[in-house]
Amino acid sequence: MDILNIDAIQKSYIQVLPARHGDALILHCSKGGNRGVIVIDGGPYANPRFNPFIREIENCLPVDLMILTHFDDDHLIGIKTFVENHRDDVPFPIKKMWANCAKHVSFDLSENLSSNKASKMADILCTISQKSQLDWEAYRLNGFVDDTITFADIEVVNPRKDIFERFIANYKEKYDCGSSEENLSNTKNMKSSINVDMHELAKRDKILGNPDKPSELINMVSLSVMIRCDVFSILALGDCFPKEIYLSLIERGYSKENKLQVDFIKMSHHGSAENISNELLDIIDCDNFIITTDGGKGYKHPHREALANVLCHPERDYNRTVHFYFNYPLKTIVDNREEDLFNSELDKCLNFECHEPKETDRFLILP
Repeated sequence: MDILNIDAIQKSYIQVLPARHGDALILHCSKGGNRGVIVIDGGPYANPRFNPFIREIENCLPVDLMILTHFDDDHLIGIKTFVENHRDDVPFPIKKMWANCAKHVSFDLSENLSSNKASKMADILCTISQKSQLDWEAYRLNGFVDDTITFADIEVVNPRKDIFERFIANYKEKYDCGSSEENLSNTKNMKSSINVDMHELAKRDKILGNPDKPSELINMVSLSVMIRCDVFSILALGDCFPKEIYLSLIERGYSKENKLQVDFIKMSHHGSAENISNELLDIIDCDNFIITTDGGKGYKHPHREALANVLCHPERDYNRTVHFYFNYPLKTIVDNREEDLFNSELDKCLNFECHEPKETDRFLILP
């Protein structure tokens, strides 16, 4: 698959916007002659100079469905800014919104916390819905299917009900007044693995989600969706943990013998080592992986360990080429990580290709 010029596209496509260390995707979908726009997250900044989402979304109105996967700043701020900028518009330029906000949890902590920002946005959405035809929900759970959407088939695969209820019951008590993003990962201090063979990395044991950590609990309830339209299908994982998705897919009857077939996976949590597993990959048939990060913010995303799982999980068919799609030039990512992603000698036989936008491109276009 190629990176295409947006002006030449006359079909369904995915815009993967440069959102620094965050996520911002715009899906242009068509099914049976019906067309619509889905937005998934909005990146970490309110200033369009640093967050192209603020500009690009204005070219896609009205938005049929806007999804906020969870309330960490690197997913929230662009959407919050858009909502605030258009709060007085009638009609409101979003028809339907699933905002995985903190509205169902009462907060009285610092206004700088992402949870409080999300809760304030939820207040604005409540006001908008009273004067405009905005259909919005503060959460969606695994298994929800929206039959009113005609331009794509969309199904929620996370959060699962049990972990969401645990979030509601325990989150406030466990929150320690620090930014969830600052506490998000143990991987800031990961040792270099550039000289370690990918097969070895893929076999390493990892701690994959701890609901007793508030920052990880936020990610465990990250809204994840399966979207299918005429041209592409995508499993968009937000920042969720692999065990939750694995259990959801097993419930649907998927297995090593009956794999979920999907064109693209938007890798969870910007390609973090903790957010992918061999177990999950072994029940999915997919060759195309989208990675959303510029490598910055100190987390060194994506992690070589996560790439190793994709390239070397036990069910991998090495006759098929794996494609990694980055939304920043690899040089930018490597410079920000201060370490290479790939070892040209160790990785040369793994049958994969990397795709990146040119410096002159506004964003990555798929398929």
